[in-house]
Amino acid sequence: MKSNDLTGMKFGYWTVLEKDKPHEGARNSYWVCKCRCGTVRSVSRFSLVGGSSQSCGCWEGIHRKGINKTHGMSKTRLYNTWLSMRKRCNNPNDKYANSYYNKGIRVCDEWNNDFVAFMNWAYANGYTDELTIDRIDNDKGYSPDNCRWTTSDAQQRNKTNNIMVEYDNKQWCLKTLCKEIGFPYKTAHRRYTRRKRANKPVTTEYLFAPIHDEKIPYVYRK
Repeated sequence: MKSNDLTGMKFGYWTVLEKDKPHEGARNSYWVCKCRCGTVRSVSRFSLVGGSSQSCGCWEGIHRKGINKTHGMSKTRLYNTWLSMRKRCNNPNDKYANSYYNKGIRVCDEWNNDFVAFMNWAYANGYTDELTIDRIDNDKGYSPDNCRWTTSDAQQRNKTNNIMVEYDNKQWCLKTLCKEIGFPYKTAHRRYTRRKRANKPVTTEYLFAPIHDEKIPYVYRK
């Protein structure tokens, strides 16, 4: 898809269906968009990309009245994502408090106080139900400039407690590498832990040696 093609992209409540025919006298392109409420309208690229148009007007009406509880999203995966994000950052008794609340990881005020603001950011930045929210810098909190939507595998690679090893002159997350080459992760992790506890060097020859004979220096291959 070309960078100037907005087809399929989401901006607030809008989903871009296709490029509209040129509007007389307009210097900007126009795109046929469908609002979440069902309204179809032609919207300029400038309004979509610039964020000045978030919906056909239904979102603005809800937001102005301050009745975000009527967003109709309470049973969706995205809403549960928002609830879970706030819970682990705001509740000192949450089971993940040591990884979030106790480390000072917080949700920015814009999102913490307004699900609709979070929802609009999510749909404008490629959210789908197959993706999870990921912090770019794990030392910082949840905010528009520090979050993205990624696959579960990519998020796992971004965790601070990942085990990184060198393989074929590249740095790999051990769990991802095991999945890539088809080697049992539990076996590799056990071997890694054993070598670390003994203060011995960890090599891929040792990590991926044949399971039936761990003394053979052999790099596992596909």
